Amino acid sequence: MKSKALLVAFLLLGALLLTPNAKASPTNLSGYTICVDAGHGGKDPGAVGYVVEKDVNLAIALKVAKVLEKDGAKVVLTRDGDYFVTLSGRVKIANSNNCDIFISIHANSGPSSASGFEVYHYYTSSRGKTLATYVDEEIGKLIPLRNRGVKSAGFYVIKYTRMPAILIETGFVTNSNDASIISDESYQWRYAYAVLHGVQRYFGVPVHDPVPTVENIRFADHGSYFRVVLDMSERASYHVYYTAYSNGYHLVIQVDNAQLADLGWPVYNGWYYTHTGSDTAPVIYATQSGSTVLIVVELNSPYRPYSDFTLSNPDRIVVDIYP
Repeated sequence: MKSKALLVAFLLLGALLLTPNAKASPTNLSGYTICVDAGHGGKDPGAVGYVVEKDVNLAIALKVAKVLEKDGAKVVLTRDGDYFVTLSGRVKIANSNNCDIFISIHANSGPSSASGFEVYHYYTSSRGKTLATYVDEEIGKLIPLRNRGVKSAGFYVIKYTRMPAILIETGFVTNSNDASIISDESYQWRYAYAVLHGVQRYFGVPVHDPVPTVENIRFADHGSYFRVVLDMSERASYHVYYTAYSNGYHLVIQVDNAQLADLGWPVYNGWYYTHTGSDTAPVIYATQSGSTVLIVVELNSPYRPYSDFTLSNPDRIVVDIYP
């Protein structure tokens, strides 16, 4: 740390605020890129029975993508509508985006008595097997269908993708009970959360349902006021208060039951920090402690008046600090 004053500030912040968690242990899927592949589409309906496979695949894949994104992941879709994509095209999308893992969503067909879900990995992929095992176990906790287990196969999309890859057969479109479950929106969300939990386990993230995320922190000095904007994934509960330290005064924005995305700022002792270039608020710090996110704005004079408010679509927390 080049600045002695900044180092002192970090030590004081760590001592007088909630003890921060270092980012060495990830708390969400921020920083990971995941390819979600809805099998079939367009002129290729896939299996047809009580329901049409391509429609079920897309409905579940879009929900999987949404919950992964809510937990901080970057999601790449091979298709987001009812159109045809070749197998090689799907592989190219995943590989060209340098995805960390690949998840293909499918549904099965067979005799009317055949039932249940199963998860495939490529024959020789040990990491694919690990991912498949975690996802299979999590689906088994949330979906009331027979667990047909983890299997290996040479399906094109899990063979030629360069990252660990799995293919999920969510159920049988030719079984009336399976079809009623895989086409039911509430169960589709259960599949999505099961996949999320399996992916979290794979990346060493504590299993949890997504909470509001502070996705970015922006700021600007407008002369008559200094504005701090927290870009949120969804609306969250927060409060604003002052803290006074021996080295100065700070305004704290505390976001409850939330998580902090990777801000791309320098990190020291578990705190993100950035120099703003403003005389009003020269430095902003940010950390996550448990399920609390703390944004600390260093001020150059005590107890400046401020106003705070929220905006929606997209969701933002805005704090204006006045000279």
